[in-house]
Amino acid sequence: MASHRTREGSADEHRLSVTSPDGTRLAVWIEGSGPPIVLVHGSMSDHATLAALTRELRSTFTTYAMDRRGFGESGDATHYSLEREVEDVAAVADAAAERSGPPVAVFGHSFGANPALGAATRSAHVSHLVLYEPSLGLRYPAGSIEEYERLIDAGDVEGAMRSILIDIAGMDERDVDGLRASPSWPARLASAPTVVRECRVEDGWSYRAGMFDGVTAAALLLTGSDSPKELVDTTYAAAVALPHSRIEVLDGHGHFAYRTHPALVAAIVREFLEA
Repeated sequence: MASHRTREGSADEHRLSVTSPDGTRLAVWIEGSGPPIVLVHGSMSDHATLAALTRELRSTFTTYAMDRRGFGESGDATHYSLEREVEDVAAVADAAAERSGPPVAVFGHSFGANPALGAATRSAHVSHLVLYEPSLGLRYPAGSIEEYERLIDAGDVEGAMRSILIDIAGMDERDVDGLRASPSWPARLASAPTVVRECRVEDGWSYRAGMFDGVTAAALLLTGSDSPKELVDTTYAAAVALPHSRIEVLDGHGHFAYRTHPALVAAIVREFLEA
């Protein structure tokens, strides 16, 4: 897949701009040295949520932390689909291979693990996948997605975010209050328009027999022993769908160990990629 890319000015020399096939501009931040790994964030965040993991990985790998479409400094388009996001990650993987040399590993968290998985079907450069609780097939209670949309449309973005973080991501009120006090909270609120579309993709997804049989990349799927059962289930469903996969359970951890214990997650990633 062809991708067009430009380097920013010298004041921002570690930022790369990649153009996806539909013309959407994607912002990518590059750190470190060594084999390339693309980092794909989940919902209600941007590449900055991966900063702690990036710091752990950059001594061994060249990290390419992207803002997904609709987040941070990346663009968006009127029409949205999971396929567009798959093309985005594949385009960044191809750009990473061109800049740092193939092969390329891809790490994705939560919703970001979904296009990371799909990118292995679109880019010949992807050799390894690390998928931390991919969410395709996550089922929502009847009417809940419409309720999130109603809250957002009514201007109660915080209410919608709280419901999703607690009901779906498995956070408690103290966790959410911690996020509200963090510098990233305004950016999370700004990402509200992306929430409903991602929920609908997850809820409407079903794995079809053989759909990923052509994926040759080795895949490591991570899940937490303390994660919500629904996310554990979607992780195992993805593992079954991939021909070269294994699962590692993060004992004593939940959905966000890449932030709370980045050294642990980085060590697991490093061991898998260097095996």
